[in-house]
Amino acid sequence: MGRRVLGIGATLLLAACARESAPRPSEAIERSARMLARLDQLEADLHEESTKLAMYDELDQRHRQASQVACHVTEEQLRDVHRLAEVQERKQQRKERNRKAVAVARLSRGPAIN
Repeated sequence: MGRRVLGIGATLLLAACARESAPRPSEAIERSARMLARLDQLEADLHEESTKLAMYDELDQRHRQASQVACHVTEEQLRDVHRLAEVQERKQQRKERNRKAVAVARLSRGPAIN
């Protein structure tokens, strides 16, 4: 019986030694994993910011083009308004001359007798 107990004890001892505890991550590995996760997040943020900057550049370029077109259209409209105002002024002057001519013609004929 002593041998049997000794055999069982040796077997249990070998079995206990054979089973290793689950490897526990070291603090350095955990810190490294956190740093890598943070770097991944920074890279994602940088990519997002680059995308935003590209979009803002595109919007700025479109705004400048739209402003140039608006200025050009406004200048054309102002030229047209000025031209039409001059035409209207000349028309008013012709009407005024015609009224004066009619008034002078009426005065030169004398009073109309009915």
